[in-house]
Amino acid sequence: MDSNGQFVLTLINDFFTTGNQAIQVYSREGKLTKTLKPDCLRDPFGVAVLQDGRMVVADITQKSCLLLQPDGSLIRDIGKGQLLYPQFIAVNESRDLLFVTDWEAHRVFVFDLEGKLKFSFGKLGQDEGQLYHPTGITVDPAGNIIVVNRDNGRLQVFGPDGTYLRTVATVKGGFPHGIALTPDNHIAVACFYGQCVELYRYE
Repeated sequence: MDSNGQFVLTLINDFFTTGNQAIQVYSREGKLTKTLKPDCLRDPFGVAVLQDGRMVVADITQKSCLLLQPDGSLIRDIGKGQLLYPQFIAVNESRDLLFVTDWEAHRVFVFDLEGKLKFSFGKLGQDEGQLYHPTGITVDPAGNIIVVNRDNGRLQVFGPDGTYLRTVATVKGGFPHGIALTPDNHIAVACFYGQCVELYRYE
């Protein structure tokens, strides 16, 4: 969602078609207001919008995140040569940080908006504090990092430095993807297989 309350989505290619990649913007009423097709996009996935309208898009094929102007023109690549399979993105503008889940590396990578890697955390496993194909990610007002694992559904909280804090819940809907923190302190989880959104209390 952008600073005007509009929804910003990415369109990806499927197994049978190419050339569909785009960024679309919808009003709160669900009306399509803008479609961008930057030449730099290949397989866009997660997207985050900054307060000034710039966007960061995870591109799976290019194994990087693209920082774009509001018109879709490329500012810089972030994470090229470091990311394997970037999926979802969260931004903490107060700390000038970009958080990226890497599905293949089973890690979260943290960059500044100039593209410098600050740190990363996580390793493959199913124990608490470990990551198993991480997907959705968001950041709470205190700077804590909330991550969901696709394959075991564990919804976990890490401190601002990546230290494991706790597990909130195990998502039941099947293959959780995007997550968001609601104003009334719930975590909304979009479940791919369940075709539903589940809410979990965040305290």
